[in-house]
Amino acid sequence: MELEVKVPVLSDSMNEGKITKWHVSEGQFVKKGTSLCDIAVGKMNYEVYSEYDGVISKIIFPAGSTVKSGDVISIISKSEEVPQKSISDSADTFYNEVKDYDLAVIGGGPGGYVAAIKAAKKGAKVALFEKDKVGGTCLNRGCIPTKAYARVAEVYDIIKRADEFGLSVDVKSFDYKKVVERKDNIVNELVSGINTLLKANGVDLYSEEAKIDKDKNILFGENKIKAKNIIIATGSEPAELPIKGVKSKNVINSNDILEITSLPDSMCVIGGGVIGMEFAFIMNQFGVEVSVVEMMPRLLPQLDKEVSNLIKSEAQKRGIKIYTSSKVEKILEEENGGSVVTIIKDGATKCIYADKVFISIGRKLNTDIGPISELLEFDGKAIKVDEYLRTNIDNVYAIGDVTNKMMLAHVASAQGEAAVDNIFGGNVALDYMRIPAAVFTEPEIGYFGYTEEEAKSKFKNVKVGKFYFAANGRAKTYGETKGFAKIISSEDGDVLGAWVVGSDASEIAQIISTSCQSGAKADDLKKAIYTHPTRSETIMEAVKDIFKESIHKV
Repeated sequence: MELEVKVPVLSDSMNEGKITKWHVSEGQFVKKGTSLCDIAVGKMNYEVYSEYDGVISKIIFPAGSTVKSGDVISIISKSEEVPQKSISDSADTFYNEVKDYDLAVIGGGPGGYVAAIKAAKKGAKVALFEKDKVGGTCLNRGCIPTKAYARVAEVYDIIKRADEFGLSVDVKSFDYKKVVERKDNIVNELVSGINTLLKANGVDLYSEEAKIDKDKNILFGENKIKAKNIIIATGSEPAELPIKGVKSKNVINSNDILEITSLPDSMCVIGGGVIGMEFAFIMNQFGVEVSVVEMMPRLLPQLDKEVSNLIKSEAQKRGIKIYTSSKVEKILEEENGGSVVTIIKDGATKCIYADKVFISIGRKLNTDIGPISELLEFDGKAIKVDEYLRTNIDNVYAIGDVTNKMMLAHVASAQGEAAVDNIFGGNVALDYMRIPAAVFTEPEIGYFGYTEEEAKSKFKNVKVGKFYFAANGRAKTYGETKGFAKIISSEDGDVLGAWVVGSDASEIAQIISTSCQSGAKADDLKKAIYTHPTRSETIMEAVKDIFKESIHKV
């Protein structure tokens, strides 16, 4: 089987570059993740990596050739037979030989690669192990590809509302294959950028699955290395649910949904949490008939109730069918090719037909990291760490999803930096209640801290200020008036939580989070001066509303 190696998207402004060097030759076996060649684009150097195990059967463009994004530059013959020796990605290949490092990072996701680069910048000799592509779930199968789709859905929605802005535009459909191609190009460009950063900082990248033995040796294949410090950053993967029919052909998870190349007519989303609702809005905007089944009494059950209710209302306005307090009993394949999802709601049975069934519930923590697991302490299914990310084993740290603190990419990155600082003698601890999060529904959500319900049950004399986007000038000019900003304050003025639902909510919530991470209280936010006209003024008005001083609220 012959597979094409194409030039990835090189940059936003330039799609042409020159191959400066080939790292492989014809007839050579390469593994997935192997660096094939360097391409110079302006002053930047990009590396092209193999996405397959196989033999380089042909190099089409020799060094010195000018190539464009999308050009086929080589052919790899994929073979089931794997030779005993192959080249590694950026580190020297060795066999049964111990190599010493200051730090070994297991997992190249947003926590692992950030930790590796930061440690290298501090002068450490670093080894990074990643069995797939660097960037982890977030970059390859999560945050970035889903936001690429969300942006297309957003633009499509604006175009369909063109008449509202005095424009006459007739768009009846779109090319989904191009949507997928755009997503893939964005991901590939960012992956290439991370590889370039790792190489530039001198990090040895091993494209291998690594395990750790009880003596803290890092094992991969029949090779091993030693490191003075180890960071476990192995992430998580979609969990399998104990539902009859969950492995039938039409059932997909959060990895699979990003790989489909044609849209189904209908989709049943099992799980009305963050991932489920993001895709529910995206697929609905793409013209798919969407149903959402959620076991809890409301959608997005971990979020503020008022925010959750608004999202449910907006989803229903768009034609998304919502089934809360509902349990999935089974999934059956139909003879016509679709599936029937049987649910139990209020004691009654209901059947939902769908061409695809998207399961968006639960993540399984990747804590099977070798014999050392027997020595590690666990907190439930998560690796137990202290506030400084230290496990119970000396010089072994854990970050990201495997700690189950906050399963978010930016939290993993922050933990990675904190762990490295602590390895170098620091005492850095994160304040998780001040870290913001976002949900890219329509409208989107940005928040941090306690919900209003949690705050009122935990603290006395809680104050709440609120302001609606419908009264914000910038929101009106953009035709995006859905939603509100809500600030929750203690009696002493500490900001206990902030909830924004509306256009650019993720960016607006970041403003408050950044201020509060630096010690700002509600009174400080009230005294700040906000640019006009911006959506951030909803924060200004919401904070002033806590003190009954909102100018533009009756």
